[in-house]
Amino acid sequence: VEVDPFDPNSTPKKHTALGRFSHENTAMTIAPGGQLVVYMGDDANDQYVYKYVSKGTYKQDAGKANTKLLEEGTLYVANFGKGKWIALDYEKNEALQKAFKSQADVLVNCREAAKVVGATPMDRPEDLEVHPIDGTVFISLTNNSKHGNFYGQVIRLFEEDNNHAAEEFTFEIFAAGGPQSGFAAPDNLAFDSAGNLWVVTDISSSSMNSGIYKTFGNNGLFFIPTSGPDKGIASQFASAPVGAEMTGPWFTPDEKTLFLSVQHPGENL
Repeated sequence: VEVDPFDPNSTPKKHTALGRFSHENTAMTIAPGGQLVVYMGDDANDQYVYKYVSKGTYKQDAGKANTKLLEEGTLYVANFGKGKWIALDYEKNEALQKAFKSQADVLVNCREAAKVVGATPMDRPEDLEVHPIDGTVFISLTNNSKHGNFYGQVIRLFEEDNNHAAEEFTFEIFAAGGPQSGFAAPDNLAFDSAGNLWVVTDISSSSMNSGIYKTFGNNGLFFIPTSGPDKGIASQFASAPVGAEMTGPWFTPDEKTLFLSVQHPGENL
C-alpha cells in the first residue's frame, strides 16, 4: 500500500501488481531502459525472492505521476538453481493457467504461484537493497532451521549485463553468519555512500544468549565493507539492549546520523 505522507488528503493506494505476500521491504531502482524495478522478499521459511519490472518508463519531470509505474508491469520470482527470473504471467505460462483462474488470482496467491513455476524456496528473505555504486543486489536471509541454516547469510546478486530488468543472474554468498564471522540472523540492511553495508541482526529473544547463539550475545549492528581488503568481514558497531532486535537502519543525507528502530527490549524479563 502506498501512502503519500506529504498529502493528508490523499487516499492510500493498494499496488496489487507487486504481489501479495509477507513484504518485509521494497528496494527500487531504475533499469538502463528506464523501467522501474522493485526488489522484494517474502519473510517466511521456504518463501521466495521477487522483482517487479514496470511496463512504462520513469520520467524525472513527471513527479508523483510516476506512481502509475507500480500499476502495470511484470512480477518475477527467482530460481537460484538456474539463475533465472520466472515471470508470473498467467497469459504466457501454462502451469499458471492450470492452477489459477486469472492474472489477479496469481497476484493475490503469489506463494502458491511461485511454487507452481518452480521458484527456489529461501531462508526468510527479509531485506533486499541495491548497492549505490555498482548496482548489485544484496539479500538478507535470516535463517531457516528446516534447511539446517541456523545462522543465515547475505547473498549478492549480479543481474546479467548489469541490467536490473534482465531475466538471468548469478549470485554469491557475500557473508555467512556463524561464530567465525561474529554475527547471526541478519535482518535489515542499509548502505552508506561509500558502498559499505550496514546489517542489523534478529536472533529471537527465546534463543538469544543461549545454546548455539550464546557466543553472539545480544543482537547488534554490523559494518561490512563490500570492496577492498576487508570485503565481507563484519565488524560490530553497536549492541542492542537485552531481549531486543534492531531494525530499519537508515542514514540522514549527510550521514552524520543513523536511525535504528529498537524492538521489544527486555521482552523475556
